[in-house]
Amino acid sequence: MTDARNSPARPAGASRARWSRRALLAAAAGAACAPSSAKPVLTVFAWAGPWGQTFEKHLRPLFEAATGATVRFDNGWGEEIPKLLIAPPDQPPYDVMIAAPFQVYAVIRRGHFLRLDWSKIPNARRFHPSALDNWVAGEDWGLTWPDALHTGVYRADLASPPRDWRETLDRDPGLYRAGYMSLYTFAAAYAPGRAAQAIEQDFDGVYAFARRRSRDVRLWWATSPDMAFHLSQGNVGAGNIHSVDALQMLAEGRQVDLFTTADRAHFQAIWLIPKGTRYPELAHEFLNQFAGLEHQRAYAAAGFPSPVPEIAREQAAADPAWARVNPHTEQDFARLHYYPYDAYTAHWEAMTERWNQEILV
Repeated sequence: MTDARNSPARPAGASRARWSRRALLAAAAGAACAPSSAKPVLTVFAWAGPWGQTFEKHLRPLFEAATGATVRFDNGWGEEIPKLLIAPPDQPPYDVMIAAPFQVYAVIRRGHFLRLDWSKIPNARRFHPSALDNWVAGEDWGLTWPDALHTGVYRADLASPPRDWRETLDRDPGLYRAGYMSLYTFAAAYAPGRAAQAIEQDFDGVYAFARRRSRDVRLWWATSPDMAFHLSQGNVGAGNIHSVDALQMLAEGRQVDLFTTADRAHFQAIWLIPKGTRYPELAHEFLNQFAGLEHQRAYAAAGFPSPVPEIAREQAAADPAWARVNPHTEQDFARLHYYPYDAYTAHWEAMTERWNQEILV
């Protein structure tokens, strides 16, 4: 990453300093607007559900108070990349967008996004280095952080926790339809403790194992509530789940429990700024507010991992269930890693068409 990210932060200091930053952002936004008294509106794509709800409740007021601008969230699933690709180069549909690696890596390489100026996102220096240890952040394309952990769930009233993912496959499992997560589950059963390395170094072996064991899958679930329902009805005995949704199931008092193994991998979430935005300064400040302590505290309280160690420690002390699946110690952060997305991208056909035709059957 550029050296700017590691330069000393400006002191939080007096209201005059805060006003100067707010005034600078307002001036930059005003210069981008057509002659009008209306506030600039930053359009942000966010994932629907808990993400968008949390951003609207907590991030929106922080950003608007810091800038005087307005943010409009467009929450959804899957439509963001097609909309970006068909838009005129100087008229992107969003000023900021959240994206998943498997869908966006190739689009980043095609030059559809601005490189970030880390000096304008000083709060990102609070992130543990492991959260930013990837080429997207390293080449200044996006702000990355760990989202849901690859987690197991089972009926606690009927059985003890599976010893590993191989045993999970013997319990009439329910697995997520998406290959990025469930191929990792198969890899963790194929090579316990070495799931990521197995996918990177022996993809064909992992895939062949997945084909053989896919016949043992009782349910290919599309949504976490779908998995929760079938688990509660006894239609499946165990399976994989997103950690955020597993915590929700525990909070609802369902007769389930979760488990993790040495093969811990996080979904990688990415904030990106599309090239052509009229509001690059405001877009950077949106990312800065996301990374700030106040928002990260609310984000962690909503069940999400926080890449800011001090916030993670606070939340872990307050919520033991949260601490079970989210990094909060230095050891946790040191071993934090994401799903092996580059290997997935290198085997695109197997992860898309072949997965649908050969595994989800």
